[in-house]
Amino acid sequence: MDAVTILLPAFVFSLLLLATHTYLGLHVLARGIIFVDLALAQIAALGASITLLTGVDAHGFEARLYGIASTLVAALGLTLLRRVPDKTTREVIIGSVYVVATALSVLVLSRSVYGMEELKALLNGSILWVRWQEIGIVAAVFAALGVLHLVFRARFHALSFAPDQDETAQTPSFLWEFLFFASFAVVIAIAVHVAGILVVFAYLIIPPFAASLLTRGFALRLVLGWGLGLTATLVALAVAYHADLPVGATVVSLLGVLPILVLLLRARAR
Repeated sequence: MDAVTILLPAFVFSLLLLATHTYLGLHVLARGIIFVDLALAQIAALGASITLLTGVDAHGFEARLYGIASTLVAALGLTLLRRVPDKTTREVIIGSVYVVATALSVLVLSRSVYGMEELKALLNGSILWVRWQEIGIVAAVFAALGVLHLVFRARFHALSFAPDQDETAQTPSFLWEFLFFASFAVVIAIAVHVAGILVVFAYLIIPPFAASLLTRGFALRLVLGWGLGLTATLVALAVAYHADLPVGATVVSLLGVLPILVLLLRARAR
């Protein structure tokens, strides 16, 4: 079996993550809620962990429903963050949610014989072993959410980049805020089940942040973030294959190099 056959499913799934997470990441950066992805990802992991106590397959369809339901409940709570005026307080709330969800996951999984292995899997993921059937389902869900954000792009953009403008709109912003976080939550819950918390967070924050260091404007940052993330992903998959390294950790490590390279490039340009 050649490298292309082995790595192609992981590459295609990574492209799905890159396409959706770079877009969402730009919104997250604009809102100043950097760790909301970690919090939602950990809550999704908590929901999946609970399935072990009910005798349900932790890698099955029902486990995913537990994860999605958990993140949707969290999305409802995060919708209220707009009413908190202080940015530091918002970050404290999000950080606290992440820490508590992590602790609860450890407590839940401690009751299972394979609990710690499951926790490790939720953290690191198993993107190399993703199946084409899974990719098809994820692509369909992401496409549906993409259409939602495309049709109502002006409304979602105003929520993150022109909140004062949105407050003066006739339609209450609470509904649109919840739709944003609900769609965000579904994307995270589905992705973390395959890619793991670390990979999901890396794709959400690092490519859009690196792009933001080089250019202005949402569209330019989105396209540049896609390009930078794609380059890092290709290099990471090649390195992981030839050096026999874990794919998820290698992808995160190579993505982590992007901001450093961008800063060096910007300094050289000056």
